[in-house]
Amino acid sequence: MEKTIVVGIGNKLMMDDGVGIYVVEELAEKNEDSQVQYMIGESDVDYCLSKIQGATKVIIVDAVYNNKRVGEVSVIPIKELSEQKSLDISPHNTHLFHALYQHELISGYLLAVEPFSIQFQIGLSNELKKLWTQIQTDVENKITELLIDPKSV
Repeated sequence: MEKTIVVGIGNKLMMDDGVGIYVVEELAEKNEDSQVQYMIGESDVDYCLSKIQGATKVIIVDAVYNNKRVGEVSVIPIKELSEQKSLDISPHNTHLFHALYQHELISGYLLAVEPFSIQFQIGLSNELKKLWTQIQTDVENKITELLIDPKSV
């Protein structure tokens, strides 16, 4: 039986860096699929790694500077985040991405939400708040697509 874990990572004290956490918290409340588990990992890499053991697929939702429009959601296969690449896009989670990359039994994806600003402030920027419904819908749709047919994303 396949088990998918969707992990929200980031830091709510750093404005848009918390977007992955906020999205996954809302999706967890609506989840009706027993084969999909939602969890909040924040920036605790070791906790995340301990919880994803036994999963066949991991989907990480995080704020990532990816030169896209603010609020845009991109799908990046974990296998593309090789050890040789610099992960300046999300430095507090580098260890998690590398660990998943090395774990060949787990299929994984990063759902990268383009932030407006990452700085000391509790809560999302006004720019992401204005786009919140669209961000939530985009992440939810991409998760559904990845569960049904990862090649379509």
